[in-house]
Amino acid sequence: MIIAGIVAEYNPLHNGHLYQLDTLRKQLNPDVTIAVMSGNFLQRGEPSLVSKWIRTRMALEAGIDLVLELPYVFAVGKADVFARGAVTILDRIGANRLIFGSECGRIEPFYNSLSLIHENKPIYNAHLIEAMAQGVSYPNAHAAAYRFIAQNCKKELVDLTQPNNNLGFQYVNAIDQLGSTMIPVTVRRKQTEHNDLSLDPDASIASATSIRTHLLSGRPLKRISNKLPVYTVAALQDAEKTNGYASWERFFPFLKYALLSSSKERLLSIYEMEEGIEHRLLDCIRTANSFHEFISRVKTKRYTWARLQRLCVHILTGASKHDAKPLALYGDPDSARLLGMSQKGQAYLSSIRKNSAFTIISKIRNYRSPMLELDIKAAQIYDYLAANRNATRTETGHPPLRYDQKNYE
Repeated sequence: MIIAGIVAEYNPLHNGHLYQLDTLRKQLNPDVTIAVMSGNFLQRGEPSLVSKWIRTRMALEAGIDLVLELPYVFAVGKADVFARGAVTILDRIGANRLIFGSECGRIEPFYNSLSLIHENKPIYNAHLIEAMAQGVSYPNAHAAAYRFIAQNCKKELVDLTQPNNNLGFQYVNAIDQLGSTMIPVTVRRKQTEHNDLSLDPDASIASATSIRTHLLSGRPLKRISNKLPVYTVAALQDAEKTNGYASWERFFPFLKYALLSSSKERLLSIYEMEEGIEHRLLDCIRTANSFHEFISRVKTKRYTWARLQRLCVHILTGASKHDAKPLALYGDPDSARLLGMSQKGQAYLSSIRKNSAFTIISKIRNYRSPMLELDIKAAQIYDYLAANRNATRTETGHPPLRYDQKNYE
């Protein structure tokens, strides 16, 4: 059997994602397709436009058979932490292919780059440490160290300055570190770049970033409906009529309160808070009138926008170093929350449950772990701040979605 795994956020699911899924089906014809999807807070430290349940429904309508939640400590983490959590879950549930989009579109350069770093690890680490000691952010220090060891390499390497290439590299690296037999497969991104803000009115594919920017600026959904499947359009129309879209600007007053009501000592207990940045956060928050203004003031050469956003998520959720750091860096995801399944996905779960030590959590009232407790807390905070009308049911009482191409249960 070919069990295809995808790591996704689907914020929101758009035609580019459909292109990836169509390519996957043509190339591999998988028996089962599994998505490990971030919950309500995402890798770049942003709240998702709509809840994980709405995005799960989008995934099922797109033809995904199983949707599992990537725990908070991995979902709101650096690229390597994000990749390790997602790849581990896919490996444990029996996926034997990992499909990801990239600017490169070929898998061999990823293997070449991985071998290059392995073969030059001492030199790579020395340049990485030197750059970070000079106040360079980790992503830029990593890029500089990589460029140094790559300058005389004759093999084709992957360009790790491209965001999807870099994340794909982390997937390949995680597979290697886990000793997994999963085979990575990459699909070239079509028409648009990851952070491309342009919206060609005639193009059927646009980046998720440009779609979110369009929607959060209050512009009409109908202007970009040709870039989205009909079920995504319907879900977003419903969101506009009810709760609106979740965003950092909407959550900003609560972040400001959390910061102004915290001591420096308490802030230092927050996960990913480095000593010194708490002073800058407190200095800048007092006069900031928007989230964008706040992060623009705090941002430095060392602290990237995404890193600061992740830190703000941890402040908002109260994720502490004591609770979150050991799980993110050393935690073993021996379980995953089931968000949704098709009939085929349900049959696959039944076939593996008897012989698997990996726990699929369908009723969270019957299961508790430190990792899941953080997930529940983060989801409840999101639901409150997003004014989710179904919040009393969303987390502890929400069953997995069941999809049979006609009805949901």
